[in-house]
Amino acid sequence: MLPVNYKMHDGAIVFRTAAGGAMDQDLNTGLEGVDIKIAFEIDMFDETNREGWSVLVQGPAHRLAPEETAEVAGTGISPWAGGERQLYIRILPQQITGRRIHAM
Repeated sequence: MLPVNYKMHDGAIVFRTAAGGAMDQDLNTGLEGVDIKIAFEIDMFDETNREGWSVLVQGPAHRLAPEETAEVAGTGISPWAGGERQLYIRILPQQITGRRIHAM
C-alpha cells in the first residue's frame, strides 16, 4: 500500500514514483505481454457530515513511454513523497467498485 498523488489523464489514473523503486521493480516481469494488475483506492471523508465514499479501481499498471511523459508532466502531478520521482505509472481501469459511507 503506497499513498500517491494522482491525476486522471485520457481515462487512466497517472501517478509518479521513483525509478528503481518497489513499483518499478514489480513491473519488471521479464515477460512480454504480461500485465501486472493492481488496485487503486480513493477515499473521501466529510467529518462534519459524517459521511464519505470509497472507490476501488483495478487494472493493469504500465510505465509511461518517454514520448508520453512530456504530455503527462504538463498536468502538474506532484509526487506524494517528494524528491526525485520521475517515473510515471498509468493504471487503465478495468473494474470499478465503490460505496458510500454513512455514520450511524
